[in-house]
Amino acid sequence: MYLEYYSLDRPPFRITPDPSLFFTGGANGRGVVLEALLYAVTSGEGILKVVGEVGSGKTMLCRMLEQRLPSSVEVVYLANPNLSPHDILYAIAFELKLPVDHNTQRLVLMQHLQEYLLKQHSANRTVLVIIEEAQSMPIETLEEVRLFSNLETHQHKLMQILLFGQPELDKNLQSKSIRQLRERITHSFYLRPLTVEETSAYIRFRLQAAGCPCPQVFSDAAEKMIAKASGGLTRRINILADKSMLAAYAESATTARPRTVDNLLKPAVLPRHVRAAIKDSDYDSSPITLPRGLLALAVLVLMLGGGAIWWQLRPVLTEPVVAEAVIPAAILPAVPVPADPVVPPVADVAAVSVPVAAPATAVTSAAPEAPVVPEAPAAPEALVPPVEPVVIIENPAPVAVEAVPTPLPLVVDPVDSVDPVDPVDPVAAPVMPQSRLLSQRSEATRQWLSGVNPDAYMVQMLSVSSAEAVYVERFLRELELAGLVDNTYSCIANSQGRLFWKIVYGSFETVELARNFIAGLPASILTNSPFVQNIGRLECDEALQPGHGD
Repeated sequence: MYLEYYSLDRPPFRITPDPSLFFTGGANGRGVVLEALLYAVTSGEGILKVVGEVGSGKTMLCRMLEQRLPSSVEVVYLANPNLSPHDILYAIAFELKLPVDHNTQRLVLMQHLQEYLLKQHSANRTVLVIIEEAQSMPIETLEEVRLFSNLETHQHKLMQILLFGQPELDKNLQSKSIRQLRERITHSFYLRPLTVEETSAYIRFRLQAAGCPCPQVFSDAAEKMIAKASGGLTRRINILADKSMLAAYAESATTARPRTVDNLLKPAVLPRHVRAAIKDSDYDSSPITLPRGLLALAVLVLMLGGGAIWWQLRPVLTEPVVAEAVIPAAILPAVPVPADPVVPPVADVAAVSVPVAAPATAVTSAAPEAPVVPEAPAAPEALVPPVEPVVIIENPAPVAVEAVPTPLPLVVDPVDSVDPVDPVDPVAAPVMPQSRLLSQRSEATRQWLSGVNPDAYMVQMLSVSSAEAVYVERFLRELELAGLVDNTYSCIANSQGRLFWKIVYGSFETVELARNFIAGLPASILTNSPFVQNIGRLECDEALQPGHGD
């Protein structure tokens, strides 16, 4: 029914890579990167690198490269690079169908591999090893990859290596211990996110490739909303576009597609359908903003005159707000006021601004000459504003005055109360205010790093832009439900001018223990592709951490 409603031959926005739906992406898009990779491979270059964010289309590009390579290139594809140096050597030999097993010694493995490569070279054939998710590869295994590049003749490399990875791969390659590998990378490519215009072209291309007779299924506003919410990442675009089309279909499933007076199909997917898809997909990367209620309260208190609000913006506000109340001077003796200088008594009733703890109650002077008022409790020391000289305003006659009631304390959930806004560029992304779990784990990280063995290993669970504190808090809640939050640590890392939240778990004495831990993680956490990393390589930016400099 879904396909019939939109006159489609097949689903246009599946996230499974389909080479027939490959979008070249304009003058500087994926098509340009593909052609450059084909040139580099056929020219016999040594080590190549492609870096892109999660969901930027690396796997699709890899599939297209395999399809476009000439038959003289034999491809070895490694989807799981989280292997030891011996394991990756065996995995390559196994894919090439060499006469070895897992117990074969490294020297024998290398001998079989070199003989095979020389035989292929003599037949004018080359071997290309494609390694996906290369950011998960241990440092020792990356060094083994460098040794592969030593297999060469006087004029040609016997084996070429292509690394696909997330931005963490660039960080890993900055290690001094593998600087020789970094120097041997001849070409590096970065898959940038699609622009708003490219996103619109991408959506229409996929619809047309799926057989849609009217590529303008989405309104212009809906396409722009998808571009902003997805951040230009093709996987997110696919998910949002598919859900938006489903929402529009569900809304009008019993009717035909709307048409204009000229019998042309109107766009079926509108911004309201995209908003529903965004909400369902939980793509919330907006910064935490000041709630409107707090802003209105601050303005109100300033208009009442002279009161100071002492509050500190936290993810959950639990302390009462201190307000100022206006009370008759006739009852002033019952309330001690530490004012200096002392003002002599005045016969008339005066309005005096004094600090009281919220909430305040109405006080009416029924008999000015003999009032009875209980002593007001002292406000908490941290919340009492500084006392200013008493200002007396004379009135012609006593009047009954009510203290202005203070609103009840506001409790704000920083995760669920913010409105979604445009994604933030990670280059210039600010460090957003933190909520309960994130603040706790950041504080624990400083203590942990001061005493942990830097040669031990940790598991990197998550790495996202510093502006995505909301998403990080939700991820920590999920770890808390899984009973893993006590050994989880978080900090801000600065990688080549880009600020990222790093969420790690550890420590482990060996890589094998860390890998066994990853194998036992829930499926919902494994979707973030956790990997093993040396603790000494966690570089937290102290100047950006909460509480630094206090």
